[in-house]
Amino acid sequence: MFQNILCCVDGSKHALRAAEHACALAQKFGSALTLMTVAKELKPSEQVKRFIELEHLSGEPQYVLDEYTETIMDKAKDVAESCGLKGVKTEIKTGNPARGIMEYAERRKVDTIVLGRRGMGDVEGVLLGSVSHKVASLAKCTVVTTR
Repeated sequence: MFQNILCCVDGSKHALRAAEHACALAQKFGSALTLMTVAKELKPSEQVKRFIELEHLSGEPQYVLDEYTETIMDKAKDVAESCGLKGVKTEIKTGNPARGIMEYAERRKVDTIVLGRRGMGDVEGVLLGSVSHKVASLAKCTVVTTR
């Protein structure tokens, strides 16, 4: 049952608690653990693109999101290391978070998904439903949500 655990993190305090719970499960049951975050793709407006061009700024606006994503993963890896876990995998995806989690879980035969009940969601989450709610409703495996 807890052989292949996927823990989804987004930088929220609930996600870090989810990482703690996922690590405890992995340690207790000798499970494989993957820490995953799914970042939304940054799509700058034409005005932002023009500003970048006029100001002679280098790179793409996506780099800000990429740095933040790395910070999220580093914090989750720190949790795993503090629990004494070795061989923890990490996965970073871009796109719709709920869809990315579901696709990964099905493709990798994940038997347990652990994620925070509330994350860094925005107005869309309030109007259309949270990522945790979508995953819990649609997953074909066990889903553990933490507070």
